[in-house]
Amino acid sequence: MGNDIKELNLELNRLYKRQDDLYHAYASHYGLSVTSFWILYALCGTEETYTQNMLAKMWHLPSQSINSAISSLVKAGYVKLEQLAVARNNKAVRLTQEGEIFCRKVISSFYELEERVLEKMSAEERALFLALSQKQYALLKTEIEAVLHNH
Repeated sequence: MGNDIKELNLELNRLYKRQDDLYHAYASHYGLSVTSFWILYALCGTEETYTQNMLAKMWHLPSQSINSAISSLVKAGYVKLEQLAVARNNKAVRLTQEGEIFCRKVISSFYELEERVLEKMSAEERALFLALSQKQYALLKTEIEAVLHNH
């Protein structure tokens, strides 16, 4: 049993890595880093106001990675930073007109691609996939927190 679990774990981790590679390939095809892709993914098609800190927390990425990616996106003309009236040290990250056009082409197409993938699963498969993914994450989090707490 133990060896089967070890093999299953290795295969799942290889699968997660291959999935990450797919996101990287899509982003790279359009000249984006994966971090820039996730920033645009969050900004595209929403009226929400996001700061760099909010984006870092949303995507579980270091602030430095987010800041670097935003600098690249500003240079590319896709996003701009706007001063927030409420928090003077936080700036809103907003799409420019060019960024909105790029998002419609690249990010909206990706949303549709993801939706097509999920539509190819039955409602039961989608629910089970989500439930098992959430359960695996919760169990892994509990185990890792226990190790970190005890050492």
